Amino acid sequence: MRKFQTNRLIGASALALALASLVACGKTETPVEAPPPAAAPPMSTPAPAPAPAEAPAMSASGPSTTMGEKIDDTVITTKVKTALLADDTVKGMDISVNTTMGEVQLTGVVDNQMQIDKAVEVAKAVEGVQRVQNGMTLKK
Repeated sequence: MRKFQTNRLIGASALALALASLVACGKTETPVEAPPPAAAPPMSTPAPAPAPAEAPAMSASGPSTTMGEKIDDTVITTKVKTALLADDTVKGMDISVNTTMGEVQLTGVVDNQMQIDKAVEVAKAVEGVQRVQNGMTLKK
């Protein structure tokens, strides 16, 4: 039994590392260049006012998702999945986790209602989770 728990913990750690690596893959570093020497400023043109912070773009279906939100959702998904794998009551590998704008959707098939209740409780306890939707079903 101890070996099984160790394997689950190693698996959870590997999953978290793999997902973190995938998130980091999309990042690119842009070298910072010095601005070209400025010409003499025009005499009568005032300096432009700083732009106000932009609100998220809206579409007919609601607010669009930014890269930061996608990364945050990936981190939340990883944390929830890791927490489920570490819990002895829940069979984390039987539960799928999907996060959109902080809302976690749990789906899958589990053995009993206690596992469903515990999975929802574990997911709600993860930092960044705004809401948990339970889409899990019981094995027949």
